[in-house]
Amino acid sequence: MTTDTVSDGVPAPQTPSRPWALALTAIVGAEFMLQLDGTIVNVALPTLQDDLGVSVTSGSWVPNAFLLAFGGLLLFAGRLGDVLGHRKVFLGGIALVVVASLIAGLAPNLEVLLVGRVLQGAGAAIAGPTGLALLAVVFEGERRQRAFGLYSTVTGLGASAGMVLGGVLTWAGDWRWSLLVNVPVGLVIILIGLRTLGLKDDSTQARSLGLPSALLVTLAVTAGVYGLVHAAEKGWGDGTTLGALGASVVLWAVLLVADRRTAEPLLPGKIFADRTRAGAFVDLLLLAAVLTSFLIYLVQYLQNVLGFNALESGLAILPFGAALLLSTQVLTKFIATVDLRIRAIGGLVVVLAGVGWLTLLDGDSSYAAGVLPQIVLIGLGVGVAIIPFNMVILTTAPPEHAGITAGVLQTALTIGGSVGLAVLLIPFTDGAGAADTISQVFVWASLITALAILTAVVFWFGPGTKKASPAAAEQGGRPDRNSPVDRSRFHRRTGATGWPPRPRAGRLADREASVTERNLSRGLSYAAADRGSP
Repeated sequence: MTTDTVSDGVPAPQTPSRPWALALTAIVGAEFMLQLDGTIVNVALPTLQDDLGVSVTSGSWVPNAFLLAFGGLLLFAGRLGDVLGHRKVFLGGIALVVVASLIAGLAPNLEVLLVGRVLQGAGAAIAGPTGLALLAVVFEGERRQRAFGLYSTVTGLGASAGMVLGGVLTWAGDWRWSLLVNVPVGLVIILIGLRTLGLKDDSTQARSLGLPSALLVTLAVTAGVYGLVHAAEKGWGDGTTLGALGASVVLWAVLLVADRRTAEPLLPGKIFADRTRAGAFVDLLLLAAVLTSFLIYLVQYLQNVLGFNALESGLAILPFGAALLLSTQVLTKFIATVDLRIRAIGGLVVVLAGVGWLTLLDGDSSYAAGVLPQIVLIGLGVGVAIIPFNMVILTTAPPEHAGITAGVLQTALTIGGSVGLAVLLIPFTDGAGAADTISQVFVWASLITALAILTAVVFWFGPGTKKASPAAAEQGGRPDRNSPVDRSRFHRRTGATGWPPRPRAGRLADREASVTERNLSRGLSYAAADRGSP
């Protein structure tokens, strides 16, 4: 046991260090489950369509129903967490996913299945942003970096792992298993969350949910995502595509007007006022556009040109996930002292190298020489870049807006992925087949990656930017040891020569661990109170 002194000077008993790992398991495990839900049924679609007797067009709504509900509710779900408390909203979202998975997995027809998928998407939208916000609320210092690293890893692994797991479950049993697997996993996550996080938050504030703005933003995002999904299927010139995208633009305009007239806007200007954070939002959207299209169109190439089946395609993508895991869990430790912005841009440069290398693909390429080294390089770059982006956004956001900020982050990822699929469909379909067009797909993807690098440089280091380092914000307001600006300011202010101005590493680690344990112990005590314990 450890102790910490609260504001009245009375030492407060603390929990052992183990609960922080259990809390991280619940949050990261939930995110992995939610990421799986987006792709796990894709491999099972042919079997599902045969079993329920539906067409390919009707069957395409099984993944799209999830995507529409998920994308449409993300921002409102973020506000729910800020108002009602991230812990209870997070666990409530997981509970909804469990119930929805049971409905979808036991569905006797397509209609009931789609209801279950919509509810799954809604539960994922509720749990996703609040779980991400909890990482910034519960964890501090080195443990926060480790938490974001693991979270970023499972986010990147989820899509490719979903295709593999979906293929394995469908091959071993039935397409329904790919939906029902959420039930026991979700229940375990809920039990761990109740034990380590509890249901009460200190950071909630009495404020309006902003239901009119919530309705507008839900309709705007849903219309936009639908338009992008439809564009990927029918093209940009289709009337339904143009109508949906036009409606989304109008709804966004109405939302901005409505938000300006309310004291509690759904999208507070503070979220976008910081130039560093705004640049990170844009870069995440562009990176999501590249990664989502990279996974989808490369799988098309593997199956249609190299002759891989669904399971083999999923396994072929796994080296990307392994490289991402290596960079987030191992490589990041060696570059942890580098400015977050430099790490993010460096990661994007590595991604650009891998995507640019894929422009050499053609009908005569092999997996070993034409695909494998390139996707490993992309995985390494994504792992280096994604953690800084997440940390820049969430650790610099106002605490009272942590939930909505996480909602904006995940909305950027969702819309970015949809934009990437729709935009890169243009070069992918402009030829005789995947063997002829795959090279142009990655030429376009390289241009998007280059735009992301340029965006980061302009937003973070361009004229008019502040010289403060976002790494200093992550260190809880302490000067960044790698920032020459922070160093010179310290020397001018104090006349001291030592650097960096902080406690010894051992003491600092103990203090950060104590803060994390205090946050978790609150959750444990709240959980005990919820169970009626003395």
